[in-house]
Amino acid sequence: MNCVEAKKIDIIITLRNLGHNPIRETEKEAWFLSPFRNESDPSFKVNKQKNVFYDFGIGLGGNLIDLLSKMLGSVKDALDYLSENKTHFSFHQQTFTSTKLNSCIKIDSVKPIQHFGLIDYLETRKISISAARAICKEVHFTLNDKKYFSIGLKNNSEGWELRNKYFKSGSSPKDISLINNGNNSLAVTEGMFDMLSLISMNNSLMKNSDLLVLNSCSFSNRLNDFTDKYKRINLYLDQDKTGRAIAQKFTAQQTVFHDCSNLYTGFNDVNEWWIKKNEI
Repeated sequence: MNCVEAKKIDIIITLRNLGHNPIRETEKEAWFLSPFRNESDPSFKVNKQKNVFYDFGIGLGGNLIDLLSKMLGSVKDALDYLSENKTHFSFHQQTFTSTKLNSCIKIDSVKPIQHFGLIDYLETRKISISAARAICKEVHFTLNDKKYFSIGLKNNSEGWELRNKYFKSGSSPKDISLINNGNNSLAVTEGMFDMLSLISMNNSLMKNSDLLVLNSCSFSNRLNDFTDKYKRINLYLDQDKTGRAIAQKFTAQQTVFHDCSNLYTGFNDVNEWWIKKNEI
């Protein structure tokens, strides 16, 4: 474990593992009683999006290494603690690759995203950890007697779409993923990373819109099920032949559908555009 890897590990998860739970929490931040001293009112804040802390009582802030160095004594002690407590198998040892639905996948556990390998993968796709945690989980599973883990998006039939740097597959049954937030507008993408890109771009998306990830273009006809439920359905589909055909079909049929692909003109999908936009 080096400092670069360590800084990607979530501060809130680490504090929970050390026995410190947030007193209050919002979408953007969490407040704790200071782990450095006794207090009755929380003055220790963690910024979820930046993964940094600040203790207002002593005027100290920083990243996870700064936090653990203060708590445990030194940078070496911090790295030793993180090395001893990281997941028992390495993210980078996962070499199995698949693009097919696999009925042999056995889901072992589901928890909030915390592994530094998955966080690193999200960063390469320019997805904020807060956006990923809003709709996804860290899913551990077994396939062919081997253990794997990935970013997981649950679908409406209790199956999972599973993604990591080396793995693109899903557990059966296959279905759409609808995140119902009680709104009268619906945002639609083909894949989870396109939706995560929209959430990363717009923090208020989940407050103002329900979300639908098709998970496969073969489910596009399911869009007809939502025309009476929403006043507006925004389509953020791929710019390939199939995606364009689906968008044209539904926008021609009913005015409730709106093609929003002008947002990422010149790119195949939302995530490809979002990555390029954040590299500038």
